[in-house]
Amino acid sequence: MLTNKLIQTKANLGKIYELREADKVIGRTEIPLTFKRQINSSIANKNYKLQFSYIQEALNWFVHSKNMKLLPFQIYDETNVLVGSVCERRARRFFGYSYFELIYKGESYYFYKIGLGKKGLKILMYNAEDSQVGLIEKDSVFYDNKRTYTIHTLNRHYQMLAYFFSVYFNNAFYSPNEVVGKSKHVEYEYTFNKELKNKYDPSFLERRYEDEK
Repeated sequence: MLTNKLIQTKANLGKIYELREADKVIGRTEIPLTFKRQINSSIANKNYKLQFSYIQEALNWFVHSKNMKLLPFQIYDETNVLVGSVCERRARRFFGYSYFELIYKGESYYFYKIGLGKKGLKILMYNAEDSQVGLIEKDSVFYDNKRTYTIHTLNRHYQMLAYFFSVYFNNAFYSPNEVVGKSKHVEYEYTFNKELKNKYDPSFLERRYEDEK
């Protein structure tokens, strides 16, 4: 099992994130003032960018609600080749729940957000075979509008994808474009949908480390 910290080091007038393994920075992301632009990200000495898709957003107005892709971003590698996408979806129109879909080189992954109050926010990462391959935990306490995440994954490939998702997720929902001074905040979130809560398996972190891809 790989465990990393995603630490937001800058929150005002643009944002910077670092993915850390022990004391070593293995990934870095810079985001401009406007979220719906290009996100420049690097990991393992490779560069990527996440670009907001205005075309997909426009298409949302012409498709059935169950197929809508909210906050759609496309993922490009360092040669500017389109390699994937990430967006928010909804399981059902009424009494359902939101989840996220990340596609990378034809493989689909799904992320489910579960708020457990004082136990924190858990984001489960599943592959297309409905097996959990990662767990992202968001700290409930944060300072100066900078969030911190702990990312657990079964191998390096999942680590990279969970890293991309965490940056996307934080900026979409928890990182407003505002100047904030010295501050401390505590935020608890709760999920009441039973179907969604049942996806959470506390024993996931007990799994043995799998070989890296």
